[in-house]
Amino acid sequence: MSKRNKRVVLLPKKKKFTKKKKKTTQILGLEPKMITSIINALENQKTKYIRKIVDGLSEYELARVLEALDNEQRMQLVEILGDKINPDVFPELNEVVQEQIIENLDEDQVVKIVNELDSDDAVEILEHMDDDEQAHIINRLDPELKYQVKSSFAYPEDSAGRIMSRDFVALSGDMTVKEARQYLLNEQDLPDEFYEIFITDSLYHPIGQISLDKMIRSKPSVVLSDIMDGEVCPIDAYTDQEEVAHMFREYGWMSAMVVDNNGRLVGTITVDDIVHIIHEEANEDIMHLSGTEEGDVYKSVFNIFKSRSVWLITNLFATIMAASVVKGFQDIIAEISTLAVLMPIVASMGGTTGQQTLAVVVRALATKELTSRNTLKVIGKEFTVGVCNGLLFAMLIWGVTHIMFPDKIMISNIIAIAMLCNLMIASLAGILIPLTLNKLKVDPAISSGVFLIAMTDSGGFFIFLGLAKLLLF
Repeated sequence: MSKRNKRVVLLPKKKKFTKKKKKTTQILGLEPKMITSIINALENQKTKYIRKIVDGLSEYELARVLEALDNEQRMQLVEILGDKINPDVFPELNEVVQEQIIENLDEDQVVKIVNELDSDDAVEILEHMDDDEQAHIINRLDPELKYQVKSSFAYPEDSAGRIMSRDFVALSGDMTVKEARQYLLNEQDLPDEFYEIFITDSLYHPIGQISLDKMIRSKPSVVLSDIMDGEVCPIDAYTDQEEVAHMFREYGWMSAMVVDNNGRLVGTITVDDIVHIIHEEANEDIMHLSGTEEGDVYKSVFNIFKSRSVWLITNLFATIMAASVVKGFQDIIAEISTLAVLMPIVASMGGTTGQQTLAVVVRALATKELTSRNTLKVIGKEFTVGVCNGLLFAMLIWGVTHIMFPDKIMISNIIAIAMLCNLMIASLAGILIPLTLNKLKVDPAISSGVFLIAMTDSGGFFIFLGLAKLLLF
């Protein structure tokens, strides 16, 4: 694997804060006029001018520039930059944009880019390819990276083993601080970034860890095993990445060891990887709740249509179910048209109440705040909130209906009772549906909304119209 320059940078002391005039249009060195300039230069094929504009941008900033362009302009810019584009730009790109660019590069270019990346970033690039293309490129990688990538692909997608980096520093506990420092100064192939040194036994089982600042402040003659933190909490390589993110949040880790089935140290996960995962998982849950996907803004019209139509078809069947309930009461609706005016109110309020509970529960499941210890308590609390809201809005809708239809007091009573019942049911559905799906190992963010709509709409119509039929006919 080709090596990048490794260096230690001493940070300067923090300067006193000086209030300066803010540039509201600038974000990390990027201004809207820069994007406009690049687009104009691309249209006029001013390659030297483009290189001059882009020169000096960080990997993150260049990634944002590429995302701001359309696909044709994006590939034009990549072609102009050629080998001068830093491979570290690719892991910073949105997944959809990353795939679009990689698909348009020839195999030699892809191999060259991947060879310059750390193992975890290389895996991120390769895992979106089809199996044949992926295997062909892996076989052309430098031997060390090839071994690391193949080892990572042996673990399930979204597991600790898949996202871990195999670049870490592990030392023996019987080394002195002086020997450890000398090793770090002389070793050329150190990770680009690391926060802790892992201590292992002769079988490569982790027995402790030492933060860099602690080692720097320790006396040269001190043995590493005497200053290491012996409370080892390694992560199994098969642990789901959401669980890993939860552990980082709970324990405030900067990095963590990853071990295989035999307890041997095989990799490390750092906090910058976790920030990316948290952002990815949060966006994914939000998008799934609405039936959309992250990266839709970069996809073609057909791909967006294809992904969203599945969700809309599912919702259509839920709506048809609600319509079937209404169809069963069409005779009484025909006799009392007022019912048709009022029944959407009950269903709508039930749906809104259920969505509020659903959002809280899906988030609580993702952050591990909802556990087996407090599940019953949370269910009771949400049901109580549903009762309170039901009583409040039952009184409000009774008053509004009485004002609208003063001569139909029984209908006011019916809609009030229906409102109370549906809000109670919606609150329970909002928590029980995601809990049940989670128990069945189904992502509650994906499917909960459809089931909730079906239950609150159908339930609301059935309760309201059923009460009307019972009390008025």
